[in-house]
Amino acid sequence: MSYIKTEKEYAAIMARIDQLFFETNEETPSDDPRLKELDMLSALVEEYEKEVYPIRL
Repeated sequence: MSYIKTEKEYAAIMARIDQLFFETNEETPSDDPRLKELDMLSALVEEYEKEVYPIRL
C-alpha cells in the first residue's frame, strides 16, 4: 500500500472517496471493485490523518 504524501494527493483521494460513496450503497455487492477501492482509499486517509491531523486530548 502506498501512502499519501501531499495535501494535494489527500484532496484528490477525498474527492474520489466522495464519488465512490455516492456510486455505492448497502445493496452494492461486497466484491464490487468500487467498494474495494473505497476501503483502500479510506485506509490511506485514516493513516494520513493520524499523522497530519492528530487528535490531541
